[in-house]
Amino acid sequence: MKKILCLLLISITGVFAANGMFSSALPENWIADVVASVKYSRNTYDNWTAGGTNTNSWQFHYDADVTGKWDIFNWRNVLNLAWGQTYTANLGTRKSVDKIFFESDLDYNHFEPFKPYLGVRFESQFTTGYKYYDSIAVPYHVARSDFMDPGYFTQFIGIGYIPNDNFSQRIAFANRMIFSDKYGAADDKKTAKVEKFKNEPGIESTTEYKVSLFSILTFKTRLWGFTNFKGRKEIDGKWENGLSVTILPLLELSASVDIAYDKDTNKDHQYRDAVNLGITWRWF
Repeated sequence: MKKILCLLLISITGVFAANGMFSSALPENWIADVVASVKYSRNTYDNWTAGGTNTNSWQFHYDADVTGKWDIFNWRNVLNLAWGQTYTANLGTRKSVDKIFFESDLDYNHFEPFKPYLGVRFESQFTTGYKYYDSIAVPYHVARSDFMDPGYFTQFIGIGYIPNDNFSQRIAFANRMIFSDKYGAADDKKTAKVEKFKNEPGIESTTEYKVSLFSILTFKTRLWGFTNFKGRKEIDGKWENGLSVTILPLLELSASVDIAYDKDTNKDHQYRDAVNLGITWRWF
């Protein structure tokens, strides 16, 4: 009986995960993976002998990957939005995640699986980012990023190896435009003038892989690198990994690990990981 209930639960969850609320409205030549989610956690303590700190944390995520397919070309649009905050007693409220990513590209199909392509990409964040110094004497914070500071707008044209919908390897000539009004991401430290805009032509590589199991478990990874022709010390990169598991309809467990290096914003590597449980609304 338990085995039957487990199989039934997996079947129901799989059907729900595979078919979004608006799937029937999607044209036949389009494929889409669109998910919105809200994740929240709370811890409250009152005279708890073992100790603990009151916290409240919430995050909003919107992830859309939509592709239209025609005989001559495919048109893909990717939008990733994320924003969240965490409140910790005695420290206050701090941002936990903040991301704006949009990419649109056209693939020419007549030489598949090798496909010439071109496109544009925009990256930034919603609100001010701070570096916090938790000194016991004088805690303080310093702003070091904001919306469009930095903001990245990239145009690219290249060729990709795209054997299926789950894997792609692309390499392209890219022109990366960096906007930074206050925090120096576009500034050339070798000059006396403070630059607020920088144009970097170069080469970029993007590797993407996605796999799903029983329509309830999905793993995605994206490895991106860029060099502006000035040498190996000028290489920027980002490796993003995400795992999501649909436990019940509308309930999802997710884990992510991101590693990045960008010489314009931080001379050291950047690392972030997160594990969240929350409500998920699948659109397609």
